[in-house]
Amino acid sequence: MKIVVMRHGEAEMLANSDRERPLTLRGQQQATAQGTLLKTLVMFDKVLVSPYVRAQETFQYVNQAYDGQLGDKMETWSGVTPNGHAETVVDYLTVLSEQNIQSVLLISHLPLVGDIIGALGLRYLVKFYPATFAEIEWNQQVGKLLQSRDAF
Repeated sequence: MKIVVMRHGEAEMLANSDRERPLTLRGQQQATAQGTLLKTLVMFDKVLVSPYVRAQETFQYVNQAYDGQLGDKMETWSGVTPNGHAETVVDYLTVLSEQNIQSVLLISHLPLVGDIIGALGLRYLVKFYPATFAEIEWNQQVGKLLQSRDAF
């Protein structure tokens, strides 16, 4: 299974709550640029996105780069919020793999993005700046980092 773990784009510092923080203009540009790059690498069978505004907006810009092709593959899942648990995410990835899902995009937050990488056996290999993604090949046992890309 190919897994792309992506942190949301740069977000505003102030909002009514952490959950409601939108992307900055730079964050929008980062998400668009990363979406354009991802489109050259993989077509996703499934996309899991945090319900937080900045993650949802990141998905919208990535999906625009995919010409809207990811809309029906997207699931908003509270399991990938900042306080999510990597083990739960890996359990869900295992279920998806057993359902013959070949490629998954996760759009999430710190610290969970790093924890997910660690749970896939790749701890400390990726520094997640805003809109950074890591592309991983995973066989339900161990992950192999194919690449990671920071946004500008």
